[in-house]
Amino acid sequence: MASIEQVVSEIAHSVQQPNSVPVRRAIRLAVIHNRNKLIRQSFQNHNYIDKVLQQRFRITLTNIEDGDTNILAELGIDYEDYLGEFASGQRVIKRSLQRVPRPVRLDNNLPFLSVRTTGFYNSISIPFVKEGASRFYRHLPGMCQDISYDYINQYIYLDITKNENYMNLESIIVESPFEYPTIIDDEETVYSGIQEEHCDGNKTYTADDEFMISEDMIYDIKKLVLDEFNVSMFRQTNEVPLENQMR
Repeated sequence: MASIEQVVSEIAHSVQQPNSVPVRRAIRLAVIHNRNKLIRQSFQNHNYIDKVLQQRFRITLTNIEDGDTNILAELGIDYEDYLGEFASGQRVIKRSLQRVPRPVRLDNNLPFLSVRTTGFYNSISIPFVKEGASRFYRHLPGMCQDISYDYINQYIYLDITKNENYMNLESIIVESPFEYPTIIDDEETVYSGIQEEHCDGNKTYTADDEFMISEDMIYDIKKLVLDEFNVSMFRQTNEVPLENQMR
């Protein structure tokens, strides 16, 4: 895999503007956009994503209240009959402790390729079900006692109201290609921001680090960027111009 700065530098020299900071920033964004575009097109054509482009990390969960539960009592509705046998002792759902990075948009109507519990032997896949329809799945054969997740405002919400055995669930695994892969490090840590450079206290990530662009994608990305990049567009800068020594 190549670094994003390597690809940006090659394209910037191709358009004869290697020293222009605004041009390099525009090219960097175009490289990220076209990388995600190629991943989506690959999924559309083959219905799978190469494993080398997927990232896996662990997400810590926290308990939150399941909406306005008191309104049921005000309406004269029995809470236990309305939500099931475990509802009387279980009025919480699970939510990711921090925001989950935005995945590459695919055309299978699923936010992520895989959401599951941790481990190998006892791993359980968690299906995607919209929040408004989740409570009806308790009447669906095969999913009566199953949990489900929804992705809302970059948080993952788990509906555990159908099975009290998941109350002790502390973390889950998420696997998918992400739009900005550099905000997930080798220790399965998620960063809160998307910058060109950031630090977690132990390691600083820059544009010179390896980016998740496979070698066979570099030519296609460069071709797409050069086809769409408008060289004649004026990009304001206050830098001192230098002569291009590579001409």
